[in-house]
Amino acid sequence: MLWRMTLLTNPDRCNLQCALCFLKQRRHQFGKGEMPWEIAEKAVRKFAVEGIREVIPSTMGEPLLYTHFEKLEALVRELHLKLNVTTNGSFPMKGARAWAQELLPISSDIKVSCWGFSEKVWKNLCVGMDVSQYKKNLREFLQVRNELAEKFEELSKISLQMAVCKTNRDDVERVLEWALELGCNRVKLNRAVFLSQAEELKKREAIPSEEFFDSEKWKNLPLKIEGTFLKPEEKWQQKNCPFLGREIWVLPDGSTEPCPDPENRFGEHLASENRCDNCHLFPKNIQQLNSFLLKKIVKD
Repeated sequence: MLWRMTLLTNPDRCNLQCALCFLKQRRHQFGKGEMPWEIAEKAVRKFAVEGIREVIPSTMGEPLLYTHFEKLEALVRELHLKLNVTTNGSFPMKGARAWAQELLPISSDIKVSCWGFSEKVWKNLCVGMDVSQYKKNLREFLQVRNELAEKFEELSKISLQMAVCKTNRDDVERVLEWALELGCNRVKLNRAVFLSQAEELKKREAIPSEEFFDSEKWKNLPLKIEGTFLKPEEKWQQKNCPFLGREIWVLPDGSTEPCPDPENRFGEHLASENRCDNCHLFPKNIQQLNSFLLKKIVKD
C-alpha cells in the first residue's frame, strides 16, 4: 500500500551547481519543465485517497524554488498530510528563519544536504554555496525549532544528508560531531551514486565497500545515523525492494514511476522490465516490477 509520494516539482530549477548532481552527470537538463500546479494538486488529492501520508517535493533541483510551494503547503495542511523535504541549505528567497517557521510544523523530516565540513570540500562539490552562510542557516533553523517547541506538540525531525565520495570522506566524522553540536536528530550517510554515463567521475570519486563507514562507536550517542554508506554493506544489498508498491514518483508531466533508481530516469538506457535485475540501489534485488511497471498518468 502506498504511503508516500514524490513530486518532481522543479527538477531543473536550482541555485547551486553540485558536482554529483544527476543532471550534471548526464550533462543536460531533465527537460520536462516545472510541474504545473494542476498536476501537483491532482496527484496529491488522488494519492491521498489511496492512503499516502507524506509528500516529498522535488528531490532534483531545489524544492523551495518551486513556484507553487505555498499552494503545496496549504494543500498538505488541508489534507492532514506531512511534507518530507530535502533542501540544499541555502533557504532561498525567505531565509532560514522564515522557512523554519513554515516547514517545521507541517513536515515529518527536513533533510538538509551536507557536502562536508571544510570549505575546501564544499568548493569542490557544491559550487555557489557560501559555506559560512550555510552553517549560519543551520544554526538559525535549529534555533527556531527550539523556539517553536513551546507552541507545538509535534515538529519535524531535522537531518543532515551526505552523499559520501572520496572528496568528502575525511569530513564524515566532523559532520557527525557538528550534527551533535547543532542538535540534529539524524545524519544520513549515503554512498555516492553514479549514472552509467559518468564513468570517469565514478573512477575518481567512488569508494570501495570495504571502506564504508563503521558507526559502532556512535551507537550510544543521541544522534541517529543511517544510510547506504554504513557497514555492513549487506544491509543494503537486500533481496526485497523497500520502495516497490509503497512509494511512487510523479514526473512534471503527470506520468508516474514506481522506482527511485536514478538510472531509470536520468541514465542513457530507457527503463525496461528487467530494471530490477540491474538495480543501482539494491544490487541483489530479485523482485520484479511486472504489472506495477505500467505507468499511471495522473494528468489523465
